[in-house]
Amino acid sequence: MIISKSVRVVALIALGILSSSSAFAQIDARMFRQPSVSKEQIAFVYAGDIWVVPKKGGTAVRLTSSPGEESFPRFSPDGTKVAYSASYDGNVDVFVVPAAGGEPVRLTYHPMGDRVIGWTPDGKRVLFASSRESGRQRYSQFYTIGLDGGLPEKLPIPYGEFGAYSPDAKQFVYMPMSQDFRNWKRYRGGWAPDLMLFDLKTFATKNITSNPANDAQPMWHGGVIYFLSDRGANERNNIWSYDVARGTSRQVTEFNDFDITFPSIGPDGIVFQAGGRLYLLDLASEKAVEVPVHVVTDEATLSGQDREGGIAHPVGRRVADGQARGVRGARRRLYRAGGVRCGREPDAIVRRRRALPPLVARRKNRRVLERSQR
Repeated sequence: MIISKSVRVVALIALGILSSSSAFAQIDARMFRQPSVSKEQIAFVYAGDIWVVPKKGGTAVRLTSSPGEESFPRFSPDGTKVAYSASYDGNVDVFVVPAAGGEPVRLTYHPMGDRVIGWTPDGKRVLFASSRESGRQRYSQFYTIGLDGGLPEKLPIPYGEFGAYSPDAKQFVYMPMSQDFRNWKRYRGGWAPDLMLFDLKTFATKNITSNPANDAQPMWHGGVIYFLSDRGANERNNIWSYDVARGTSRQVTEFNDFDITFPSIGPDGIVFQAGGRLYLLDLASEKAVEVPVHVVTDEATLSGQDREGGIAHPVGRRVADGQARGVRGARRRLYRAGGVRCGREPDAIVRRRRALPPLVARRKNRRVLERSQR
């Protein structure tokens, strides 16, 4: 009897440890970015990779695992493929991978970056924006490319950043400029984007928002164009809708604490991020619910240091501790190396500052810093 009780106690303790470790491994990560939704799945970017999760939520599965940075995953209309941008070979290009997993196929090869936006309605071509032909690369233009590669085809639109086709592919709604990557909010000025409706046959253009606020990220579903706008009373980015036939706009969501960013539309819903969380807006009921997502990953991915104690360089190189560009102590200032702020001041500077008068120390520190950056 005593032995059986001991065995039961040990078993219960082991079960508790396994349960806690399993729950701990499933990280409530937040920081989900640039989501996309199909009929059954949601794709998003986390820790530089693309993950997929069921629409109702759950444990996410990593779809890509390359050392390169992936961004802007977009499901094909039938949900079987995911197009995305990635910097695998030192340049941001367009790739396509099966939604169930497989080998990515590279579609573009131009030295300028290509940002995936979506697909043509028939699912045969990928829509992307690129500054490859804009001269000084100060704006982007729209292109499509087939799944078999070949040369991209440019849309007859002067310039733009994000856009979407109408269901019949006869019209195109787009934003000529974008504030989506800026740090400021509630901007009102000449760079506040509007939405333009472009007829791909007659080339006629119509401003459908014409508002001092920021109107962005257009998405087309049936006879309605959904978009982001901070024109509401709380000046938060929320989802609005524009009735194409009536020419009227109305607010759909009411988020007050955080701005909605980078929404994407699917067959029956819109997925978006707000406060680091993912939400799914049902188009029929116009109700948004949070999508609970857990990622199973090594906790080292959540740290700014590598396993050898160095710092992850912003361009992918590791800077080892103890070198001139390394880190010793947590109280020293960051300094720039090669134009990128990637480490802290060399120890020699700190030692000289402590031992010398202020004026002499500043002069000597400047010379030491110059020598360390050569």
